[in-house]
Amino acid sequence: MSKETTRLYEICPRCEEAILKRVEVPYEVMVAGSPVRIPKVQVEECRACGFRSLSGKEVRLFEVLFAPQYAHVTDLVQALKSAGFFGMFMREHRSESCLGFGSREYVAGLADDLRDLYLDNESSHVIEGLDEGIETVPLEVAERRYTVKLPKIGEGENGIVYDYAESDRAVLKVAKPRAYSREHIRQECEITDFFASHGVPVPGIEAYDPYGSYVVKQRLAGESLAKLYTSLGPPESPRHRAAKEAVRSFVDSLLELFVRHPEAKTSVSPNNIFVIEDGERCECLLVDTGPAPFHDYSGFDFEDYWTVVIPKKIEQYRSVGYI
Repeated sequence: MSKETTRLYEICPRCEEAILKRVEVPYEVMVAGSPVRIPKVQVEECRACGFRSLSGKEVRLFEVLFAPQYAHVTDLVQALKSAGFFGMFMREHRSESCLGFGSREYVAGLADDLRDLYLDNESSHVIEGLDEGIETVPLEVAERRYTVKLPKIGEGENGIVYDYAESDRAVLKVAKPRAYSREHIRQECEITDFFASHGVPVPGIEAYDPYGSYVVKQRLAGESLAKLYTSLGPPESPRHRAAKEAVRSFVDSLLELFVRHPEAKTSVSPNNIFVIEDGERCECLLVDTGPAPFHDYSGFDFEDYWTVVIPKKIEQYRSVGYI
């Protein structure tokens, strides 16, 4: 699957079921205290659960809003009507040789609606820049430079994970360009210690953005269940049985934890569970602790999960280029 195709299709981050569709809707922002209504702005919409998010791919809107200084709101309206949109994302002190996340002091000074728009476009710019790289790409993150290795090593509904040259013990995760995904990653970082304190193996957090745009986390051993599943052999094989029982025990323990602490409910998708194989022994780890409040596990059946849900999810992940 080509990189361009991968960027065009996304799984809904809220329900994790349907493919997001691109639609055009009116959008309103406040400029100099006055509302400016833009008739057509791209948003991503889930027809299954109703999730809707301003598309981070709409980088042109932010650039038109911020490139010139407008004396009057009418000047901005005219610029939006007549703009021949341009493709480079603007950020202060940008060097031509390096992608990067802008100053968080600058982000903090933006109004809420413009802040989300800025962060959407920032993530979109970084991800597209990494997509265009060949082997390594320098990336400035919180006054540090990471030499990001390509291609990506993992992708999910809310973020893309990369190796980087400066460490073989940690990975860099960049949020997808939407407010929901940044909030998911921000909460993931905040709740990781909760899971660890309840005996759930999770990757430690080394650094993260307070706005959720990126996180540096410890590398996990093993392989995701989504990648491992099809190589386990027939159901009666020892390897298949060992992995199945390890996953069953792990998921059961998570569901019990969610009953006691519903606020910690997260996804048990095969992309979110890593499996370590050691001879006949298997161990499972949770990759992403970000909350998934819209998931309903009340009727969860493990056999259905193992034989129906996992293969369906793997097919869906492949269709959008996640694996």
